[in-house]
Amino acid sequence: MSLVRRPAPPTLYDVVPGSRNPLRTRLIAVISIVTTVAAVTPRAGAAPAVSVQTLQVTLVDHSRATDATTSAPAQNQRVLATTITYPVGGDSPMPLVVLAHGDNGHPNKFTQLIGAWAAAGYVVAAPAFPLTNNATPGGGSPGDVSNQPADMSFVIDEVLKMSRPKADGPLAGLVDKRHIGVAGLSLGGSTVYGLVYNTCCRDKRIEAAILMSPLRVPLTYGRDAWRHVPALLLHSDADPTWYPISAQTYPLLATPKWFVTLHGSTHSGPFEDTPDPADAVVPPITVAFWDRYLKGDRSAQTRLINAVSTYGEAELQHDFPRVAGRASPVRPTS
Repeated sequence: MSLVRRPAPPTLYDVVPGSRNPLRTRLIAVISIVTTVAAVTPRAGAAPAVSVQTLQVTLVDHSRATDATTSAPAQNQRVLATTITYPVGGDSPMPLVVLAHGDNGHPNKFTQLIGAWAAAGYVVAAPAFPLTNNATPGGGSPGDVSNQPADMSFVIDEVLKMSRPKADGPLAGLVDKRHIGVAGLSLGGSTVYGLVYNTCCRDKRIEAAILMSPLRVPLTYGRDAWRHVPALLLHSDADPTWYPISAQTYPLLATPKWFVTLHGSTHSGPFEDTPDPADAVVPPITVAFWDRYLKGDRSAQTRLINAVSTYGEAELQHDFPRVAGRASPVRPTS
């Protein structure tokens, strides 16, 4: 099955500055759709198992090129093998979350966290970036991060197309295009910084962002513009290289914003499937954040604060917009 998009004028979402080829008609090629169903219990362990379904699709963007590697030639397109996970039996539109993996990463390293988000009522799309995933021929090219914000916007475009009410496929009618969040780990955090806060490639459809042990590396073009998008920053203070950068970045973020400092965790372990002391707390913290800002559940911020407090091996900072007449920020409940 293939769907061809009609040509359109270049927009922020179409071209990364410096792209080697002009804008051309985009093509979404669903080369294979592999569906699996699994019962997912979030790592917190208390909730009953919820069945989620996984869709494997291959999205091809012909408007932008992929650089050569040491063992693979350059391509005049960008191929994004994408994993889409969502609850079984969903019959109404749900918020969309798009996840960016880190350097030498892959969506298959996040099955537990993705499953927890999907089980909580989200459609989660996770692309494998062409030059930074762990199966890149000849090894990855971290410098390709400058192209990854546009990859994320492309994935959003195509998932929204697949979810149109009259679309022919399992996602038809399942995504609420008004509520979109993005998350990124490590180099994927740089991708999210670019997508949300850099003039080169920011996507104004994004309503909330989660930055997990994020790197902040300069992108090829653009400048930072700290717009008011709700943000959750999670980082371990045992990460000596990048935690100080997150601590310096948090004051720059516009409100509302949250910063969870994990004690004694590794760089990637709390978020990927590898064991880590924070495995049990990351799902409830992140689900509460999504619920607050993508579903409008005001009680979710109390759940977030309580999750951090109950865990005990983390510290929380948060800042909300100052509004006259509003009560003080919510505190943990006993």
